[in-house]
Amino acid sequence: MPFIQIKSLPFEEIFSISKVVSSISNDFSIASNIPLNHIHTIWEFYVAGHYAKGKNAPNFQPYSHHPIIVDLLTPDFNKNEDIKVMLESLAKSISDHSKMNLNNIFINHRHAHSGMVFDDGKIVKW
Repeated sequence: MPFIQIKSLPFEEIFSISKVVSSISNDFSIASNIPLNHIHTIWEFYVAGHYAKGKNAPNFQPYSHHPIIVDLLTPDFNKNEDIKVMLESLAKSISDHSKMNLNNIFINHRHAHSGMVFDDGKIVKW
């Protein structure tokens, strides 16, 4: 079930986003020991100039400011130690595959609670 939602400004240097999201999913699967078919990874781009930090609203993703923003949603049965591994491995994977500075990635983790998720046509409980 993990959902990885990544948002950034467009990159000046073009790369295959489909290969990047597939690689991030694979890295996350290996690091977290979660089967790959359960991992969902989405990368969306803000419109150029539509992301300001202070007064600065660049057209392309800067290397050292305007962090890439990531939302990680996982079931609430994961232990804190497992979440730490997920956060660190996800940041490294995004950095490696986007060639972005590791210090310029912001990840927020959220829990999905049992009985509060609709999936596969029903409310899911674990």
